Amino acid sequence: MKKQVCLAFLAAVSVATMFSANVTAASYTASRLARPTTSSQSAGILRDVVESRAMAYFAQFPENTHVISAKDFLAKVANGDNMFIIDLRSSEDYAKGHIKGAVNIPFGTDVAKALNQIPDNRPVFVYCYTGQTASQTTALLNVAGKPVTNVRSGFKDISADENFEALSSKVPAALPKAVYPVNKKVANAITAYFAEMEAQTDYKKFNISPKQVKQISDSRNKAFEILSVRKAADYAQGHIKGANLNIPFGKGMQEQFGKLPKDKKIIVYCYSGQTSSQTTAILRLLGYDAYSMSGGVGNAEAKTGWLGEGYELVAE
Repeated sequence: MKKQVCLAFLAAVSVATMFSANVTAASYTASRLARPTTSSQSAGILRDVVESRAMAYFAQFPENTHVISAKDFLAKVANGDNMFIIDLRSSEDYAKGHIKGAVNIPFGTDVAKALNQIPDNRPVFVYCYTGQTASQTTALLNVAGKPVTNVRSGFKDISADENFEALSSKVPAALPKAVYPVNKKVANAITAYFAEMEAQTDYKKFNISPKQVKQISDSRNKAFEILSVRKAADYAQGHIKGANLNIPFGKGMQEQFGKLPKDKKIIVYCYSGQTSSQTTAILRLLGYDAYSMSGGVGNAEAKTGWLGEGYELVAE
């Protein structure tokens, strides 16, 4: 009788242990998938994986802001670093010359189609023409689990470097045959992102021109919210008229996204259009109807951005 009781007790302990292990494993898997970053999530409320990863993008933002200069990037190329390079320009421009080893994935739906072929086990560098569409891509691919860095100012700075000719090629490079899986919900969100982008008629590539923003600002169009992501001191010194919100670009900025309306189009602007492009991509994944102002505040002498159009900033 004692032996039977003992065996029953051991069986119960075994079942309980197995159940506990399964629950622990399941909980661990769920927590990794959701990547909780907000206080509500840490309290056990798991959000949709896309929203969670989008919020984590700025919550876990690195000091380099996922950006590298053309000079430092080319030094890595010259050194033969183990990395993966994506040229986001058109296939025609890619064929005229690109960085050696760079694969061509034109910005748009092609990026979504290639998600499972982009490595997640080594550094990935992306460049476009001026760094703006590459900035959108950088944010999206990091959310997809790829360690991506944008080359600042894109091919404009790359081709101007003294070492460009020695590091360029016209020989096309192929995508890897290996498969690098991406969470299905994230992949679907990125696919939808580019599908919506290509359907745009007024604000192509989710960009809006300074001229369009000037018209919106002058008319005080209530359908739009203008958001500055520059440093607080620069915003105070001068900003676009009607830009009542300033959320400085950087780690932790997602904590202030709750201030933004979801019933308006949000125009995001920065200094050159690159950090606003990262911000725009993340905001769109979070359900905001966001657009980046091309060229940012820019430079009057260089004829770029807002100032390049001859527009003024105000200190309201």
